[in-house]
Amino acid sequence: MNDADFCRQAVQANALVPGPELWSPSTAFTGSDDVEIVITFEHGVPVAIDGETVTMTQAVQELNWRVGGRHQPGAATLIDAHMRLEEATIEPDLLAFKRRIERRWAELVADGRWASPLKEALDAFIAASQDRVSGEVRLDPRDRLSPAA
Repeated sequence: MNDADFCRQAVQANALVPGPELWSPSTAFTGSDDVEIVITFEHGVPVAIDGETVTMTQAVQELNWRVGGRHQPGAATLIDAHMRLEEATIEPDLLAFKRRIERRWAELVADGRWASPLKEALDAFIAASQDRVSGEVRLDPRDRLSPAA
């Protein structure tokens, strides 16, 4: 599995199946003093943070440090940024349908049906939905994922 596949699947699964220990905006800030973090996505995959090229793993690690908090919020930060970019770049009907597809996708994964024909078909649909999900998302870590001004 390459970084793009891992990123897409991690974002979809984690966004749909939050656990009780996930980071929340009320977590005390303990990260850097950055005024703004810019996450760049290409086709739904994070490719840079503040202009520096990153892999998915590097993005999570960098955001864990820069956003701070005791629950290592790097993945949650990426999920939030990705969803914001989707809302800005995907047509509303397609996005609404994609959200329904994601729920079914997460059920298949939870049931261990990684190789099922249905999951493969859903993967293809989800990948196609990311064609236009490219751009920058600006976050203010001091406001715990509020959009930067």
